[in-house]
Amino acid sequence: MDSILKGFKSTNDYPSSYKKSTSLQQRIQDSQRILTKYPTFVPVVVECEKSLGVLHKRKYLVAENNSVSHLLMSIRGQLKSENKGCNKAFFLFCGGTALCPTDLMKEVYNKYMDSGYKNCKNKDELGDKFLYINVVEENTFG
Repeated sequence: MDSILKGFKSTNDYPSSYKKSTSLQQRIQDSQRILTKYPTFVPVVVECEKSLGVLHKRKYLVAENNSVSHLLMSIRGQLKSENKGCNKAFFLFCGGTALCPTDLMKEVYNKYMDSGYKNCKNKDELGDKFLYINVVEENTFG
C-alpha cells in the first residue's frame, strides 16, 4: 500500500482553509455546541485538493457508527455531480495517514481529532475538537 500512496501528499501539506477563515475561539464554540446537541455524531471538516473542485459544504456531521466509506461516498457524490464522467479514485487522509474505509468514524475521531485539545500545555495550543480530513485523487482508469 505504501508504494500505491507514494505520490500522495500528506494531510499536513494541505492547510485547512476553515482554520484560516475561522478563529480558534469560534471553532471551539462551534464544536462544543455540536457535540452537546449531537453526542452520537462526529464533527468533520473536509478539505479537497484544488483540482477536485469545491464541495458545496465543508463541515459534516457523521454518525459515529458509520464507516469512513459512508463519508467517502457522500463526498464522491458531490464531486461526481460537478465533474461529469469522473474516473478518479478518491482517498481520505487524516493526520498524514490514509484512512481505511472500514474504520468507524468514532475510532477515527478518537485517534485524529484536532489533537491540540487533548495535549494542550497552554491556551495557544488548544485544539478545536473537529476532525480534519483531506480528500486527494488519483487517476486510476486511464
